[in-house]
Amino acid sequence: MDLLKILDGTPEPPIVSLTTSENLSGDYWLPVPMCEYQKELTDQVVSLHYSDILKYFETDDKEQVLLDSLEVLYLNSQLVATHPYLLIDHYMPKNLATKDTPNNLCDTSGKFKVLRDLISMLEGRSIDVALVGRSGKLLDMLESLLLGTRCNIKRHHGSNLKIPAKSQNTKNNKPKVLTMHIIPSDVDDFVTTSKFDLVISFDITPTNEFLQSLRKSTRVPILRLVSTNSIDHIALYFRQFHERGTEEYLVQVTAAIVVLRDQVGVLPPDLRPIYFKNLTYLKDWCEDFVHTPWPLPEMSSIRRYDAGDVERSLLQEVHYEKNTEPKREPVSYYEAKRLNKDYISNPLKEVNFGILSVNSKFSDALTHRLIQGLTRVFGELQLKLDELTHLEEFDNAIKDFTRVDESKLNDEIKGYNDRISSAISKSGELSSQIESLKSQIRQAEATAESLSTNTKLQRIKELKELISKEEHRSGNNVTEMEYMAKEIGNAEKSISDSDVEVEQLKKSIGENQQKVDGYWSNFQALVIDDSELKHVQERIESLKFQIEDSLTKLQNSKARADTRRNSPSLK
Repeated sequence: MDLLKILDGTPEPPIVSLTTSENLSGDYWLPVPMCEYQKELTDQVVSLHYSDILKYFETDDKEQVLLDSLEVLYLNSQLVATHPYLLIDHYMPKNLATKDTPNNLCDTSGKFKVLRDLISMLEGRSIDVALVGRSGKLLDMLESLLLGTRCNIKRHHGSNLKIPAKSQNTKNNKPKVLTMHIIPSDVDDFVTTSKFDLVISFDITPTNEFLQSLRKSTRVPILRLVSTNSIDHIALYFRQFHERGTEEYLVQVTAAIVVLRDQVGVLPPDLRPIYFKNLTYLKDWCEDFVHTPWPLPEMSSIRRYDAGDVERSLLQEVHYEKNTEPKREPVSYYEAKRLNKDYISNPLKEVNFGILSVNSKFSDALTHRLIQGLTRVFGELQLKLDELTHLEEFDNAIKDFTRVDESKLNDEIKGYNDRISSAISKSGELSSQIESLKSQIRQAEATAESLSTNTKLQRIKELKELISKEEHRSGNNVTEMEYMAKEIGNAEKSISDSDVEVEQLKKSIGENQQKVDGYWSNFQALVIDDSELKHVQERIESLKFQIEDSLTKLQNSKARADTRRNSPSLK
């Protein structure tokens, strides 16, 4: 230990500016840094969804495919913020129960390192701590980390990686009093009746109601491990103002993920010494977290970004400064001389032998400089020769490629020429075939035209004959109609004569009836001879026969007149 360097150095700044309030809410956010691999993966995850993000912000298209793509973005960002092995699973150790796995997990994830530091400060307390996280591989990784700590492990979902052995209480082996319970956050049918003294939310999957149901009392704190400026920080912040799944929530979360991807895992300057000292600043709070206020300030708020901020951020390339080990302070010139004992009064530097009993350090320095110069020149020459050799090899390779390409091109040109010549010959054959087909078409058209003319003449002749027949038939119809009209006139005249005759007959019948009545009255008054009576009856019978005959003729004449009127030739 260099005490002089420590005493002469500048004093260490305070860890945290004492501006924190008395925070006893019971729901605390612990900022968590991220390793470089996590930061780079976060940028790559956002870059994979570049087109969908722009489409979501620049258009009104809210199709289910686009929303599913954003859901994949949220899920992958959460996995990277928790541990990159959850997304890049081919880096996952095959056996999580080995002794070096906890260190490997802590080196590749800030959350696992912070969790191990917290557990190291809670190891001396006899309490039950609930560690809540996403089900699946994450629970296996958490158990693997806890295997490297001094605590009892109880897993409430899934199988254990390693059966815990019974601890032997010896002087060197203290008993394990801390009990860590691994609980899944996204299993629907999971129910537990256990209650805990401290609840640690490892990611953002559990709901507030689920976390509160695990507490023994309302004063039991909930500690959330939140990667700064990551999706954990962004989602928890905006859940205070919007419901999950709403459009405004999705817009704000997506915009913040894109814009803040170059600041993920970056701690505020006043909090960095806490993590350099493995969170020993929280030791007092870990000893009595029920009554002790939360010693850290609240995490920073997240700005509300719009589509313009998202577009500008996507057009910029993200660069991360890799965390290297702290550089040593440069040693001054005189300090280097002193450390190397290279000063004038050092007797070991004087040479008093040889031909000249004088200090020969100048000749040594000159020779050394010459050797250095020659070495440098030879090195430069060797570099030039290597470069020339490389260029010659590259030139030869280019020439070989050029020859191969030239031969391929010549073969292709030859093939194209052959195809062109064959195509030309085929086109000539096709032209001759086309000409012959044209001549055949002309002959066929002439033949068809002649055939069509003969057919038309024959058709015209047939139509003329049909027209003459129809004219003759129409003439006959006209003659028949004239004859029928004449017959109808005669019939009408006969009907009128018959009507006159009927009237006369009716009149005669009336007169005869009167005579009969007179005769009948006379007959009743007088005694009539049988011969005379017989003569009268014969006279009556003859009159009845005449009347019936006249009525029959009249009815026959009316029927003939009606038939002639309804004849088709008269219509």
